[in-house]
Amino acid sequence: ALVSKAAQEYGPIDAVVSTDGDSDRPLILGVDPRNPGPEVRFFGGDLVGMVVAEFLEVDSVVVPISCNDAVDLGNLRHLVEPKTRIGSPHVIAGIETAKAKGRERICGWEANGGFLLGSDITRDGRVLRALPTRDALLPILSVLFAAKERGLDLSSLFRQLPARFSKAALLKKFPRSRALQIIARMTPSDPAVNEVVFGEEGVRLRDGEGREIPDPAHGGQSLTALRSELSSFFPSTLGFGPVDRINYTDGVRVYFANGEIAHVRPSGNADELRIYAVAGNQARADEIARLGIGEPDGILRRMERQLAAC
Repeated sequence: ALVSKAAQEYGPIDAVVSTDGDSDRPLILGVDPRNPGPEVRFFGGDLVGMVVAEFLEVDSVVVPISCNDAVDLGNLRHLVEPKTRIGSPHVIAGIETAKAKGRERICGWEANGGFLLGSDITRDGRVLRALPTRDALLPILSVLFAAKERGLDLSSLFRQLPARFSKAALLKKFPRSRALQIIARMTPSDPAVNEVVFGEEGVRLRDGEGREIPDPAHGGQSLTALRSELSSFFPSTLGFGPVDRINYTDGVRVYFANGEIAHVRPSGNADELRIYAVAGNQARADEIARLGIGEPDGILRRMERQLAAC
């Protein structure tokens, strides 16, 4: 209604942009005046980061594990460095690691859209200086310029990205000690194990750089049991596929064979237990998040009863 009123008063509107209070997280809405209303679409910060990275023609991308996995499926997939823990200090550390590898055009972002430029970047004969702290203005300007260069409205621009949709939800007043118990129960005892992959040939283990590491004696058996336990929380009756792999970069991120993702993680600064969902459509991502925080028998509450009490 506000956009329609503004359009009537000022003329056609292509986008609505803003930032948070300290200008380190962008808000970008695309407006399609061709549809009745007109249609207004919000673009998640992790998708915004992808558009900006392509516009800047970077050679290295650093993002936290919680970001939408569209970054692993689109044009940037070969440029993604090992995923970091959640929080800009971890992304900055990942940028420094990329520099040490010899990367020259480095950027990073968080799921909220806060963008970090890790190196000077020359584009169209002009130099954009590095700014390794979260920024909202660069992503806003880059998205608008990218749309103009391609002759697209914002909705069409973002439709060029892989069709992956995300949703986050949380349980408040969830004691951190119990949340940590849940994570510990689902995590291998060997701290070197960052990811577990289940395949026809058995269980494979990877470290934080994606390198395979030896499976300790009978370790695969206990991880197969963990897979079964996770399947009881994420059953096929609720639409989940078999557990395909589990990542432990920050919390427990479960990848399912049908392409969906559920990521369980305690908040870093509050008594909250969070679930992040990724799916092939927004309705399913919303549903996974809703199933996660349902009361009294949602996925997180069942995990609490069965894992934190042991």
